[in-house]
Amino acid sequence: MPLDVGLFMMPNHPPDTKIYDANKFDLETLILADQLGFSEAWIGEHFTALWEPLPCPDILIVQL
Repeated sequence: MPLDVGLFMMPNHPPDTKIYDANKFDLETLILADQLGFSEAWIGEHFTALWEPLPCPDILIVQL
């Protein structure tokens, strides 16, 4: 019986990270998880914390 493995990602980035760079890192992480065979990914959503500048994970998902 195969084991399904998922990923829960809180997109934590230092506050001085540029949004473009943070988004690129998140996309690369999710693509790698897919290549490694992860069956699903859950992405956190925050817009009030400086360390998690991702107010709309839907846009990140669409980019994938």
